[in-house]
Amino acid sequence: MATPRVIVIAQARMGSSRLPGKVLRRAGDRSLLEHLVRRLQRSREATDLIIATTTDPGDEPLVGAARALGCAVHRGSVDDVLDRYHAAIESLGADPGDLVVRVTGDCPLLDPAELDRLVTEFIARRGTPSAVEYLTNQAGERRRIPRGLDVEVFEVAGLQRAAREASLDGDREHVTPYFYRVAGRFATAVSDPPGPDLGHLRLTVDTPADLALVDAVVRALGDDARTEAIASWLAAHPEVAALNADVRQKGLDSDMQARAARVLGRRLLARADAGGTTGFGHVTRVGALLDAWVALGGRATLVGRGVVGSVRDRLLAYGVELVEGDDAQFDARVDTADALVVDGYAFGREHQARWQARRPLLAIDDLAAHEQLADLVVNQILDFDPQRYRVAAWTRLLVGHPYVLLRQEFREQPAAPLAGGDRRRIILTFGGTDPAQLSEPFVRALLEIQGPDQLDLIMGKGQDPQARAQLEALAATHEQLEIHVDVREMAAMLAGASVCVCAAGTTVWEAMASGVPVVCVAAADNQRPVIAGIDRLNAGVSLGWHGDLDFTAAARTIQALLANPTRLATLATKGSATVDGRGVYRVLDALLDVVDRRAAP
Repeated sequence: MATPRVIVIAQARMGSSRLPGKVLRRAGDRSLLEHLVRRLQRSREATDLIIATTTDPGDEPLVGAARALGCAVHRGSVDDVLDRYHAAIESLGADPGDLVVRVTGDCPLLDPAELDRLVTEFIARRGTPSAVEYLTNQAGERRRIPRGLDVEVFEVAGLQRAAREASLDGDREHVTPYFYRVAGRFATAVSDPPGPDLGHLRLTVDTPADLALVDAVVRALGDDARTEAIASWLAAHPEVAALNADVRQKGLDSDMQARAARVLGRRLLARADAGGTTGFGHVTRVGALLDAWVALGGRATLVGRGVVGSVRDRLLAYGVELVEGDDAQFDARVDTADALVVDGYAFGREHQARWQARRPLLAIDDLAAHEQLADLVVNQILDFDPQRYRVAAWTRLLVGHPYVLLRQEFREQPAAPLAGGDRRRIILTFGGTDPAQLSEPFVRALLEIQGPDQLDLIMGKGQDPQARAQLEALAATHEQLEIHVDVREMAAMLAGASVCVCAAGTTVWEAMASGVPVVCVAAADNQRPVIAGIDRLNAGVSLGWHGDLDFTAAARTIQALLANPTRLATLATKGSATVDGRGVYRVLDALLDVVDRRAAP
């Protein structure tokens, strides 16, 4: 038999649920991707190396980094990783008898000698009674190697068969379970490396604790340390080995199946208020977590005041229990919950101390105005400096756009292609109450320059009655202006819009996730970092602070943007790459880790 090609495929993406962007995070002086690639390039057996990532725009930085390292790149499905592997092999014109080696991008300390050992053994077994179609050095929990050194070897023919036949989500998400999930489907074997049992060590990177351990190893031993040297050093430094000792490894089910199994039957209790000058942002953010929790099989209750209109209707439709009440009603229910979520500027250090002592607590906060005592603090603002927080020893910060909380309709609807053609349609909205009263002067300015062909103004029921009357009078005399009050299906409203003009609150994230270019205004102090971050990433257009607005100049900026399809397309792409819709699940995974840890004896 001719010598086969040995094609190493490393799957990697930026959208990790527990540590977003992990493959480009640094251990020592190199990114995790560079550590892995340098080690793979030292393999004697590998003939090809390809990085298999996704078509998600958020993976553009990864593509650029991989190519800069001299790697071939294939982009495919986000969730169907088996298809991504199959398409990568097809792109290389591989023969059925060639070999595929599967590794993952979160294994920066992978040992090239261990990879070569598996490949050599696979080839040596061919034509003998011990021939196999799938060979690995671990079987989940049954292992003698550290996590992070996993290698799987199989033939192209086997991958082609799996790609045709596999139907379970877990089989397609994790690539290889179809080879070994059913005994006898393929000839499989586990080959243990020689030497001591090191299965207790964890050298993969899936969490901040994992990254801290790998960084410590690299700084102490250099970039190219062998597994034996790493194990010896960790044995001599148990405090480092303990950093990630309690991290749970993902199972073979799909991420959603595994998440649902952890949520099933548990109750999430939330506290947030709405209405008046408060607006509906707090309830909307909390509501995204609650509706996802219910969809995963859990039970959810929101205690709050002023939860009315479409926000209330949506939560009830999702199956969330609503209780009109304040802290007293919340306190009375704390001991019935498995975890707590609070969002509001009135819930300070004393509230957190009282609630965190009783149940795992997640606080959504974007001010950093007091010491944080919650188990988790979520802040989805771009460019917010985590160093501004004062936190307890047990508090974990989840800061930045990977943690944007989007409700169900935006998580389930991928970004649509930007509307083409000559019709210019603007969405204009400044929240449920528009406390800065921006709607009316913006509408007048846009109508005066005859900018849009259609101007859809979205208002909440909390809009000032006098301003609303003036806007309705304008709509009666301008056919391109249409007013929508208390819109429930916001995703459908955004679909096909040319631009969304809004305050830099919840709506800006929803528009970006929908692939609609945003023009945003800071209508509150906590929105200033948002507009700065969006502007820096070229993911939208910032009009600055609302009090400094020249509405005519702003309207002309929007008019010029509508006349520039290239700029619109760039903003749409950058926006959807910034907000990938998976922030809710990253936050829930972190919360479930806290729940499990605090429940452990």
